[in-house]
Amino acid sequence: MVNVSLDYDAKRDRWNGYDAETHRGLLDDWEMVEEARRKRKAGELDKKKHKKSEEKGNSTKGIEQALGSSDDSDSGQEESDEENVVGVKSRSTVRNLRLREDTAKYLRNLDPESAYYDPKTRSMRENPYANAASASCQSAYAGDNFVRFSGEAQEIRRKDAFAWEAEARGNSSAHFQANPTQTAMMYSEFRDKKDSLAGKKRAAVLEKYGGEEHLKVPPRELRLQQEAYVEYSRSGQLVAPISGADKEVAGVPRSRFREDVYPMNHTTVFGSWWNDGRWGYACCRQTLRNAYCTGEPV
Repeated sequence: MVNVSLDYDAKRDRWNGYDAETHRGLLDDWEMVEEARRKRKAGELDKKKHKKSEEKGNSTKGIEQALGSSDDSDSGQEESDEENVVGVKSRSTVRNLRLREDTAKYLRNLDPESAYYDPKTRSMRENPYANAASASCQSAYAGDNFVRFSGEAQEIRRKDAFAWEAEARGNSSAHFQANPTQTAMMYSEFRDKKDSLAGKKRAAVLEKYGGEEHLKVPPRELRLQQEAYVEYSRSGQLVAPISGADKEVAGVPRSRFREDVYPMNHTTVFGSWWNDGRWGYACCRQTLRNAYCTGEPV
């Protein structure tokens, strides 16, 4: 027996007498488990490759000979399959990546009061050049909502809604994503029948009550109202402006507010439609001032 004299701190040291070499055995055990796991994974991959090669059979060999495939392509495919199986957990999907040559949306207008940019979805729904005076800036980018409500987006939305309504009525074959061609043909036939029925109904009403002459609208040039101040000379010609630089007559502003401005893709001004005590747009009959035009009455 060896009497070891320890002081107060040494008696209370939790690592007193511990040999670090004993940890080596634990590391060896973990390495053996890891090596066994790698061998089992490699064996499973080999079994899958062998099973795929057996399923292909002679037909695959004949196709490869006809197409002139090489061993390099086969080996590259096997390597890619192995990478796909091994790296499933490490894969990640990135959405809405932009081209490096394009200008970022948040750099188009640095005004903090302009359109809001959502960094999570990388989207800018409003027009960042809504208050810009130059037309070149507005034509460059008008926001994500402008793309959603312009071009063929409205037609696709109508076809999708038609497929939903047809499915609700019992026609399960109408599906815009699964059967786009069939759904487009059905929608075209539906629109033709709807237009023909509307034309027949209108012709029947005109035949019964008359008044077709009142439906003839005069040209737009005759219906426009001119409120600008214009002066004429004794000979009937327009008086040139005081500066003489322009041939057009400078009109007197009618109001301090902007008039005849069609925002949000509308074709009429806000206040051109009235219903149930609320003003709205006559083109789409929406009562929200900041609502985008849907192209047809809602």
